[in-house]
Amino acid sequence: MRRAVPLATTVFATAALVAAVSPARALDCSLAAGVYTPVDADDDWSAEEGRPNSWEITHVVRSDDASDRPWVIRLTEHRQKLFAEFAVAHPPGFGGAHVFMVRRPKPGGRAPVKRFGVTGAPSATLYYFGDDLKRVDPESGPATKAPPLLQLPGLSKAFWDWKRDGRRFVPPDGLWKLSACRG
Repeated sequence: MRRAVPLATTVFATAALVAAVSPARALDCSLAAGVYTPVDADDDWSAEEGRPNSWEITHVVRSDDASDRPWVIRLTEHRQKLFAEFAVAHPPGFGGAHVFMVRRPKPGGRAPVKRFGVTGAPSATLYYFGDDLKRVDPESGPATKAPPLLQLPGLSKAFWDWKRDGRRFVPPDGLWKLSACRG
């Protein structure tokens, strides 16, 4: 027998989703100053049972030969103090933006790690969304406004499948919201 979902449950679930995404709308900063955090980190596969990790995505301004944009994306996990960096490939046409890892997950306090070959390394498509959840493409200028949401679908699985020792750094899938401005 199929049970009907109460109207209050549906309304509450919709309100919770809107509330989770809404704070991103209020922030107005450049992409280089924006800090993104996961909207839902329940699928954090590298967290110990009952102890969630603290993740963030930032855009570091750097002219990297491998990146089509004047920034690289830094994915940081604070509990273990690890970060990885991704260059952005943005081919013309219908290909869309794509990120590929150029610096392996390493402790944040150490000197920068040398780049390595990207064949087989974790990568994912990159989507940015506006307040209305329509896809947007940030310009590549220095004062580019940070979109309220971004997504790197499949990046968790890419890290999980990459290497067995890479499983201590498995970022959550899903949406990431602009949650703070630095600098």
